[in-house]
Amino acid sequence: MNGRAVRWLWSLVRPSRDGAREPKLTIVRHHRVYPDGYHPLYRLGVSESVLRQQVAMLRALDLGPLGVSEGLERLTSGAPGHKVAMTFDDGYADNVERALPILAAAGGRATFYLTAGLIEARQAPWWDRVAHALEHAGRGELDWTCEGRRFQGPLRAPGDRRQALAAVLRVLRVGPAEQEARIASLRGALSVETEARCELATWPQCRALVEGGMEVGAHTLTHPFLDRLGEAEQRHEIGGSVQRIEERLGIEVAGLAYPGGAFDPHSVAAASASGLRYAVTTLAGDNDSSSPRFELKRRGFDEGMCLGPDGRFSRRLARAELEGAFDGLRRARREAVA
Repeated sequence: MNGRAVRWLWSLVRPSRDGAREPKLTIVRHHRVYPDGYHPLYRLGVSESVLRQQVAMLRALDLGPLGVSEGLERLTSGAPGHKVAMTFDDGYADNVERALPILAAAGGRATFYLTAGLIEARQAPWWDRVAHALEHAGRGELDWTCEGRRFQGPLRAPGDRRQALAAVLRVLRVGPAEQEARIASLRGALSVETEARCELATWPQCRALVEGGMEVGAHTLTHPFLDRLGEAEQRHEIGGSVQRIEERLGIEVAGLAYPGGAFDPHSVAAASASGLRYAVTTLAGDNDSSSPRFELKRRGFDEGMCLGPDGRFSRRLARAELEGAFDGLRRARREAVA
C-alpha cells in the first residue's frame, strides 16, 4: 500500500481537529501553477484545476485564503478561529497568468514572494538551469563526478532524466560560488550548448499582482541558501531584494520567504534590520499569537497532498493536510532517511 492510500484511509477515520476557536493561522506554500496535463521534468507546483479546487474549498469552509500580513493582523488582534494564508514563492509568470485570476474570481488573496534580482536580470533560477541541462544534454547518458561521488545513468527517457535530476539536486545545496561551479561542471559533462529561458514574471506582471489586491513580499535577490552565506552577504540579499521591489512596484514590503527554507540567526537579524515585519520558513506547523514573527511555520500543500487514490481532488484529504494530520508520519520518514 502506497503513502497516498495510507493517508486516504486515515483521513476517513480520523476526527477533525479544527473545532477550536482559538486564533490560529496556517500558511500554505506553493511555487508554480501549471496548465492541466502539463508535466515538466521538474514539477515545482500544482495544476490549475487543483489550485482552483483548493481555493474553492477554503472559501467554502470560511478559512480564506488570505495574505500572510492579513492573517498576522488577525492573530495580533485576537480574532478567533482558524484561517489559511496562501503563498507563492519565486515569482513565476504563471502565478500572474493562472493563480491571480483564480484568486480574484473567488474573492481570495495570497502573498507572492519575488526573487527580485533574477527578475531584474531575466535569469532562470538555478534549479531550472539544471533541469534544462538534463533535458537538452548532448549525450544520451550522465557520467559526472561531484564531491567524490560518480553520477551515472541513461538520459533517454523522461523517467531517466527525472531520476538523474533528483540525484544531482542533492549536491547543489551549497554556497553560490560553489553551486555555480558545480552547475558549470555538470553542463560540461552533458555537453549542453543552450541556456534555460527565464520563466519568472516581468516587473509589469508583478505590478498586476499589486493591482489585483495581492500582497507582494521578498525572496532575496538571487535565491541562495542563506545559511551558507556570511552576515554581510545575507544583509545584501535580503535588504537588496526589499529595496528593489519597493522601487519597482512602489509598495512597502512586509514579509520574506527564506529560499529553500534555509536560515540562521543572521538571516533573522538581516530581515528585521531591513524593516520587514515577518518571515516564513518551510517548517511544518501552525501559527498563533505567540509564534516568532521571523520564524513562521508553513505547510506544503502540493498536488499529491490533495488527491485521493482515484487521482481526483479530495476535500477530506486536503483538510486533513491543513490540520497537520500527517506531520508525525512525514517527520518519522525524514528521521528514518537521515
